Amino acid sequence: MAEPNYIYDIDDHPPIKFAALYGLQWAIITFPSFIIMATLTSQALNMSLEQEVRFLQLILLTSGFFSAVQTLWGHRYPLLDGPSTALLLTFIILAPYGIETIQGGTIFGGILLIVLVLSGQLKRAVSYATPNVVGVILMLIAFTLLPYLARTMMGSGMDHSAGNLSVFLISIVLVLIMATLSHWLSGFWKTLALLLGMLVGTIAFSLLGFLDWQHLRTASWISVPKQWSSTLPSFYWPGLIAFASAYLALLVNSLGSLHGIANITDTQRLPNSISRGIFLNGLGGIISGLLGIVGTVSYSFSPGVVLANRVASRFTITYCGVVLILAAFIPKLAALLAIVPAPVVGAALCVAMGAQIGAALSIISSGGITSRDYFVVGLPVLLGTLVGFLPDSFMTSMPGAFRVFLGNGLIVGIFLVLLLEHVLLRSRDAQKEN
Repeated sequence: MAEPNYIYDIDDHPPIKFAALYGLQWAIITFPSFIIMATLTSQALNMSLEQEVRFLQLILLTSGFFSAVQTLWGHRYPLLDGPSTALLLTFIILAPYGIETIQGGTIFGGILLIVLVLSGQLKRAVSYATPNVVGVILMLIAFTLLPYLARTMMGSGMDHSAGNLSVFLISIVLVLIMATLSHWLSGFWKTLALLLGMLVGTIAFSLLGFLDWQHLRTASWISVPKQWSSTLPSFYWPGLIAFASAYLALLVNSLGSLHGIANITDTQRLPNSISRGIFLNGLGGIISGLLGIVGTVSYSFSPGVVLANRVASRFTITYCGVVLILAAFIPKLAALLAIVPAPVVGAALCVAMGAQIGAALSIISSGGITSRDYFVVGLPVLLGTLVGFLPDSFMTSMPGAFRVFLGNGLIVGIFLVLLLEHVLLRSRDAQKEN
């Protein structure tokens, strides 16, 4: 695959005023996921409103801090770090055991990652990342988001639980607007294609009366978490086993994100980036466990946003981290980020994922395609996507350990592509090399 032509490359530092805008753009795209995390967790643990606010503040702080640290001293890629959905699922499953058990399991999982890095076992991962594996990972990231994109783009939960046709049509129009802007604009304006599209969408939804300005008006300017940690961790075996499994899923997720972004930016730094990035994921788990929140992971949708905006600078994520940290202490800023309607965010992600699928196809076809590749690529993408559409009633009937893995289409797809590529349908050339 030919390296894309970026306006700002991975180690370029854009002018501060531009970098701040790019950071704000990243923050707006990812902010809804933080709100969802806080809401689901508060429901599982029956938190009060004050506890839910504290939980969101600490998520913003840890996500912002580790996003900045990762880009400067960790993996040094334009990858955003935030709460892991695999860990969130385990968090909810273990809620009946109490927050102390969850804290202990989170700390234990973080320690496991650090031990893996220090023992040198992660170095083998690079050799398994063939073009087929990387391409499948990039496509799975996009396709496993489809259930979320479908709900957000049709406005499910805004005024109509079943969705709204007008909202869905506006979302489709926004997708076309953002894609057109990304293609036809040049220079600085091209890098803000998603932000401009989100601004147009927000104005459109405001005119239609879908925006609630009350929360922005009533939000305070300054707020500090009242309690950093209210309980002491408890190392109970069900929590340790569950989080060990969840952190294995997190490890696979992080490796997929790192390989995906490396193949569209810089593959030379990947070996060191894997060790540093996973080490900080482990450290994030320990700190999150002490605080009683969900541990962090490198978000896999980042390559799509980079391709859509043509800005690969890792420093834009650094500025995003600063924005998230400020939002943790300034509720007025957090309310402003949250005011962008979910369908608008969904449309922006749809554009980013479309670009990412194109990059995946380019990577897979870079060495030519054989009949073997039809199965190696097609089956993991199909089955990984299928998992996302399994009914909730079916998923809840599974044992907790199965839900951690089978509830995540990305994990299922990555496991299958590795199994097919390196074991079941291993190429003759690879066999001869060994």
